[in-house]
Amino acid sequence: MDGAGRSSLSRYDRVTGLRAPWRVYVALILASALWASLYTAGKPAVAATGAIQVTLCRVVLAWACLAPLVILRGGVRSLLEQLRTHWRGIVLIGLLNFAASQLLALSALNFLPASASGVLNNTHPLWVAIGTAVFFPPRQPLLLVGGAAVALMGVVLVFLPDLTFDSSTGGATFTSVGVALSLAGSGVIALGTIIGRRVMRNSDPLAIAALASGAAIVPMSILTLASGGFAPIFDASGGIKALLVYLGIGCTAMNFALWYYGLKYLPAAAASAFQYLIAPIGVAIAAVFLREALTLTLLLGTLCILIGLAATQIAMARGIYAVVPTRRSRLP
Repeated sequence: MDGAGRSSLSRYDRVTGLRAPWRVYVALILASALWASLYTAGKPAVAATGAIQVTLCRVVLAWACLAPLVILRGGVRSLLEQLRTHWRGIVLIGLLNFAASQLLALSALNFLPASASGVLNNTHPLWVAIGTAVFFPPRQPLLLVGGAAVALMGVVLVFLPDLTFDSSTGGATFTSVGVALSLAGSGVIALGTIIGRRVMRNSDPLAIAALASGAAIVPMSILTLASGGFAPIFDASGGIKALLVYLGIGCTAMNFALWYYGLKYLPAAAASAFQYLIAPIGVAIAAVFLREALTLTLLLGTLCILIGLAATQIAMARGIYAVVPTRRSRLP
């Protein structure tokens, strides 16, 4: 095989992730499972303290958990070196993934069941696939459009029962707010995923996650002071405080570290495919721990979203793989 052929094959492997070690896939599956539990654990915590306060706890605990690990492993110098090299990306990831997306997702829990919020908030692989398809046109555009339409139908099915309420009860308005917050959060996650992929290729995922969570502390502290302060956190019951610790360490520190580790080895769109697991796992967790009803429309809507996301992923992937061996293209 000549030099050009080896170069094309190397680029192909890097895009498809064929050489990614098995632990990368395990990390992404664990990250998706932790994310799925976020909505069930976050529902009572948000009700007791507030979405802003919960978000602040998550970023503070993530920083307190990850930063010492990075320092113990490589010293303060390694942390500062990552900050010096990737400070722009770190600030963007902190504001998008650790502040905005979490605040939107948790705020939606005030208006939606945990199961529905989890389904809607995790439509972001659809946005990643569509955005990638703009730069790598798929061979089957009808599959992309059809998949997007099926996913959209699933979104409608998820919250359709609430829209049938009498408008005098305010049910439709509240549901619309919740849907808007969840979908806005999914859009922010999609953007943060693309930025995270670019940053992780030449960086330490654990250090970036630590620094990004730290970057979110200042803006979230300001928002907390402007919306009730820290008293709801300190006055919370022991059970709620335990949930806050889990949300900060399990659903923030651990899952973001695992997620960024996966992004170091896989393209954003390929890594996002693993998050198809979040919706069904989240629905099951909410049914078990919060006793939320598994309605027919919720199940059908979840299924439609998963089918639509899979279709758009396939359409997008074929477009990428078709051009890699023959054209010098930048990784998504």
